[in-house]
Amino acid sequence: MRKLVRCGILIFSVVALPAFAHPHVFVNNKMVVTFDGDMLRGISFTWTFDDMFSNMILADYDPKHTGQFDAAHVKAIKEGAFDNLENYHYFIALAVGKKQLSHFKIERFAPTVADKTKLVYTFFVPLDVPVQPTDQAVRVTVYDDSYYVAFDLLHLDDVTVQAGQDVACNLSVEKTKVKPLWPGQYMPDQLVIRFKGSS
Repeated sequence: MRKLVRCGILIFSVVALPAFAHPHVFVNNKMVVTFDGDMLRGISFTWTFDDMFSNMILADYDPKHTGQFDAAHVKAIKEGAFDNLENYHYFIALAVGKKQLSHFKIERFAPTVADKTKLVYTFFVPLDVPVQPTDQAVRVTVYDDSYYVAFDLLHLDDVTVQAGQDVACNLSVEKTKVKPLWPGQYMPDQLVIRFKGSS
């Protein structure tokens, strides 16, 4: 377990490297936008990691390829290879309307295994934004500005909306408003969630 914690801290601490770092970890990101009645409850994220990072974690915590983690393993993975991302906003930039969220919580963290080889993290970011009868927008950008961790390009097929008939919601992928750290830096697109109450 100590080996995993050291490796996890190494992988997810070096995001503070100089700007000209290149990717060492590759992640596919999917999202579920959840409304409950007249409230945007939050967004669930599912990160599927590349083979190298997956193998490193699974070698210590799933050597028999069971695809299962007990509570102790979940706790250790979270503490050793996830919690440090709080220092980097979990690679997530969130804006509600014109207000950028500088702090947000993480709930329901769970590691799983897909296709017997892929490490998957799922977690939920609560927002609790009341739905108004007028247009509203939430903007989400998932990226590592040091480019040590690279996320796949965002497509609308990667996002699911859970909402009742009392909410009208429209998704679009647009150019990010996040400022680059250096000239020519690759910048990811942002997901724009536009919604309002429907009568």
